[in-house]
Amino acid sequence: MPRPLVPDAVQIGRVGELLAEAIFEEAGYKCCRVNHTGFDLLVFAEDEPIRLEVKAASRAYAKSYKFATATGSKAKKLLSPDDCDIVCMVALDLRRCVVRDVMELKHKRTSLGTAHFLDGPSEAAQIRRAIDKYRSRKC
Repeated sequence: MPRPLVPDAVQIGRVGELLAEAIFEEAGYKCCRVNHTGFDLLVFAEDEPIRLEVKAASRAYAKSYKFATATGSKAKKLLSPDDCDIVCMVALDLRRCVVRDVMELKHKRTSLGTAHFLDGPSEAAQIRRAIDKYRSRKC
């Protein structure tokens, strides 16, 4: 049975944040939602705070989920380590996410096919990989 669409952009973002928080918590990470420019959650990996930006899409368009992986209201710029450390892209209708190190983003708009959410590594494995990439570039 298909899930009802979330109609409002603010509500889409909030639901995405709640799902991302639940997925990170289920994977064993403590989280704290914050009201901060550039990131939505603080995730604690072995007491180290990691800034997480959540992007959400209510449904796929032409078998692809589209995410605005940029910041700024008028002049958009690609998300960077100045903004956040990790990005979590949430497909609300699937209740699944894809997690990436922010440096893996290449475009201001990121499109991911349904297979990225359903056939890829587990969310817990994606989280570990993104945290490892973040830590390796920090050194």
